[in-house]
Amino acid sequence: GDFSGLVASFLLWATQSAAAKRIFLFGFDTPKKLWIVVYEALVSAVCWGTSYIFIRRGLNPNTRENFLHKYWKDAVYGSLAGFNAAFMKAVLKNLVPQDVALEALEGGRQLKIFRWLGSMVYDEIAES
Repeated sequence: GDFSGLVASFLLWATQSAAAKRIFLFGFDTPKKLWIVVYEALVSAVCWGTSYIFIRRGLNPNTRENFLHKYWKDAVYGSLAGFNAAFMKAVLKNLVPQDVALEALEGGRQLKIFRWLGSMVYDEIAES
């Protein structure tokens, strides 16, 4: 109805700005570059899942019996995790350039999160 048309027109308007395009493309310049990253992450996930199920489980004498039936979920979830890791790595490397990350960590300056994590670890050790 009218509300869905309003939402659709807002989304079309929002995607016309350069900032929105950058957000929707996870910081990549073009949709083609984004699809290349998705494709590479998908290939990594398929390779990981295939090697896990056939090498780790199928060739292992302890897990060989009915390995496809027993371990297919492990392979699927592991592949999903592999896809997520490869995709997120590419997105983060794209959004946070290496020189910016190095500049934030060099010269004795620390990010607040490192100080916060350090104090948490110190508190955990002190309580033990």
